[in-house]
Amino acid sequence: MRFFLHTHPQLMAITMRLQSFASAQKWEGGVSMVQGASRGIGLEFVKQLLEKNGKGHVIATCRNPTKATALLELKNQFAERLNVLPLDVTVESTIEESARSITERYGSLNLLINASGILSIPSVLQPETTLSKVQESSMMLAYEVNAVGPILVIKISLFVILLTAYVASSESWRTAWH
Repeated sequence: MRFFLHTHPQLMAITMRLQSFASAQKWEGGVSMVQGASRGIGLEFVKQLLEKNGKGHVIATCRNPTKATALLELKNQFAERLNVLPLDVTVESTIEESARSITERYGSLNLLINASGILSIPSVLQPETTLSKVQESSMMLAYEVNAVGPILVIKISLFVILLTAYVASSESWRTAWH
């Protein structure tokens, strides 16, 4: 019976969630980036990272920072620790520019949270409630934002982090990647 309990998939999933939660509670700072931070779960991640510990920097990205009123209120409250950057996951050049800004200001990232996603955009994209309402353009936009965009953010951010590690190792006269 004991063996069964330890290998039961639901129990293992709960244990893993608790371990992740414990790790998140111990997070002490560094440089965190929340992509898709203007509202919803992304905005909440930004709030939690800023409010739950007094250390570290948070980079919040979204398509239109000037329209992200809740994010701008946080920026006023945490001016020294919160940096808001424009990033549209459907425009690769904005991802590259954000990565460049992060590298110049912080050197690297310790945590990346991809939180962008769409289900609907008024007058542009409506959720398909029946098969007859499915449109290719809507599906492609949702795929681009929900699947391709976050992968591009990871790809470009990872490249910057690896490049930073390589430069640091070269400066200390090492030739290998670290």
